[in-house]
Amino acid sequence: MMLAHEPRPEPRKVVKLRIATDALEIPVEVGTTLQEVCAANETSIIFGCRKACCGACIIRVIEGGENLSGLADSEQTVLEVLGADADRRLACQCTVLGDVTIEIAG
Repeated sequence: MMLAHEPRPEPRKVVKLRIATDALEIPVEVGTTLQEVCAANETSIIFGCRKACCGACIIRVIEGGENLSGLADSEQTVLEVLGADADRRLACQCTVLGDVTIEIAG
C-alpha cells in the first residue's frame, strides 16, 4: 500500500521494437530484455543457452543499434568466434533502451 506522502514511481518509457523477420512492432518498456520480449510474444527468434555461449540467437540490427545495451566481453567473444559482422548481436544479451529494428541473421 502506498502512503499519501510517498512519491509515485515514474512510469517506464515505452519504445518500439521492430522484428522485421516477423513483421512485428512491439511496444516495449525501456530496460526490458529481448529474452523477456520473445517470451511474451510469438517471435521466430530462437534461444539456446541464453548465456552468450552458443550463438543460436544471433540477430542483425537494422536500425537503432545505439538503443541496445552495450556489448559484454562474453558476447563479443562469441561474435568474433562466429566471424559475425559488426551489425550482429546475440539476442540473449540485449536490453532495449530505445527504438530498435532487428531481424534474424541469415
